[in-house]
Amino acid sequence: MPVHDFDKIQPQRITDLYRRKIAHGENMSVARVEAGQGSVTAAHRHSHEEVIILLKGSWRFQMPNHAVTLRPNQILTIPAGVEHSSVVLEDVLAIDVSGSKRTDWLTCADRELHDDPDQSLWGV
Repeated sequence: MPVHDFDKIQPQRITDLYRRKIAHGENMSVARVEAGQGSVTAAHRHSHEEVIILLKGSWRFQMPNHAVTLRPNQILTIPAGVEHSSVVLEDVLAIDVSGSKRTDWLTCADRELHDDPDQSLWGV
């Protein structure tokens, strides 16, 4: 069984405000995410469940019928297929767990979701 060490994994720099370090398992992916205040995430959905564990900062997620503001040591579970967007209220450090292997993270195919001419963040 492999051991992944976030201290040794090279970060993917998605934008000036967003970096992630990723560990892939056979059927799941885990990312250590650092995002700066003001970063936004465009509305999107996944075919897998996603879990966000906030370690530092403040991060507001807009769900279909309500908003959720995460604070340190809080966990948000987003079911598969549920549309969500977000804005970083204070610089965040988080763990993002995906219930399937994120090949879009592996290949950076999701980079176009992060491309923002205003240097905002498109991620999660």
